Amino acid sequence: MKKTGRNRLLVCLAALLILTAVPLPGMGNVAEVHAGSYYTVSVASGYLALRNAMAYDSRNEIGKLYNGDTVEFISVGNSDYWWVYSPKYNMNGYVNCNYLIGSGGGSSSGAVYGVSVASGYLALRNAKAYDSRNEIGKLYNGDTVTLKDSSDPTYWWVYSPKYNTNGYVNKDYLYYISGGGSTGGYGYGTYTVSVASGYLALRNAKAYDSRNEIGQLYNGDTVTVEDASDPTYWWVYSPKYNTRGYVNCQYLIGSGAAAPVSTSFWRTVSVATGYLALRNAKAYDSRNEIGRLYSGDSVEVLDSSDPTYW
Repeated sequence: MKKTGRNRLLVCLAALLILTAVPLPGMGNVAEVHAGSYYTVSVASGYLALRNAMAYDSRNEIGKLYNGDTVEFISVGNSDYWWVYSPKYNMNGYVNCNYLIGSGGGSSSGAVYGVSVASGYLALRNAKAYDSRNEIGKLYNGDTVTLKDSSDPTYWWVYSPKYNTNGYVNKDYLYYISGGGSTGGYGYGTYTVSVASGYLALRNAKAYDSRNEIGQLYNGDTVTVEDASDPTYWWVYSPKYNTRGYVNCQYLIGSGAAAPVSTSFWRTVSVATGYLALRNAKAYDSRNEIGRLYSGDSVEVLDSSDPTYW
């Protein structure tokens, strides 16, 4: 009887293993649920829905994931939705991959993040601790930082263009904008060329020089960004030429890793002195100034069709 009971137990365990190894239609291989890469949720506001279907529909929501929550990648559903495992809910579901960054992968040096606080400011600190004595700067909504080290689970080491210095910030109040490491093999972001006329030069050096041109990219051509650390020239891969080179990032549009091309994108102000005027007309005139933007401030570009004023 003891031997029979043991055999039955072994049979049940074997059956369970077989069932968990069967790929379910449209859901990837469930047996790999604990073998994938981990990603962290990054949303500007609200939450990222965990869904039971690959569609934007309030009726298929089965969970709410907030900044800092993690999921484990299982398989790609389509260009927008991944099938993942959520430790928070101990269940599987679909999430929009455009709002995920790799933990220890996508959240790598060079990624640009924006500050998102409900009120007040995000402290830039010289130590990894919540202490008013270690504050070296105040970051507000719209300010950006560049990630340098994400090894700590709470405090990330970043560079602040606003203060032109490095420091620690609480990562829970950051949302991903662009750059950084790979997210699920989609690279740092697919961007589309947008020039008013002519072409965007693919170069072998970070300089405006006809001698370093190795390719010509026209409106509609795409590139995958591999290094966005330079404020002007990004290192990219060009499928058109099957080669890599530098391009002027001011003539690229896109929404970051694995995201669809968009006419909306973010830029950070960089002026040698003084300020950049926000104007109500496309002209250099003190009478049309409606705001002053300083180095470190960020703006969202809605229309880049004009060669000078966006």
